[in-house]
Amino acid sequence: MPGDVNDFDLSDVADGTVSTATGALKWLGTKLAVNAVTKVMLAIPEGEYRRIVADNERHRAYGHFINIMDAVAKQRLGACKSNELSDTCPMATTIKQYYQKGRTTDGTAPLRIYTVIADDGEVINVQGFDLSQSVLITVMHKNGRTLVEHVSPQDAMKMMRWLAGLRG
Repeated sequence: MPGDVNDFDLSDVADGTVSTATGALKWLGTKLAVNAVTKVMLAIPEGEYRRIVADNERHRAYGHFINIMDAVAKQRLGACKSNELSDTCPMATTIKQYYQKGRTTDGTAPLRIYTVIADDGEVINVQGFDLSQSVLITVMHKNGRTLVEHVSPQDAMKMMRWLAGLRG
């Protein structure tokens, strides 16, 4: 019978094409199913869904920022004195129970404080507020001027890249 499924010949199709196409279709089906579950089955309004996604992105960015700052603090040389602050001796402190404003409610959570000296002698103090997942950056310039910015974790990463001289 013409057009029968059993008559389909795959001999002239390049190797891997069928498995790639099958994999692509499987991925697309999974992606559509995940979106359907999140939006339709749970009946979350679009605005609420976007707010949840934004909160998750902020949470990830804050965790990533804190991990980077912890890594910078670990670069402290063994020759540094416990209270020494220099370009090779960054300092890090965590206040475990600090009362702070939150995104939804106020309460106590860790306050993370990092202090580093930039290459041009600026003192950079970074405070990470865990409850609001926000960052306060204070830059004390050598000429006495001070820059204070309360920023999102994403903007804090951009600002630290700029202060580190990675302006591109």
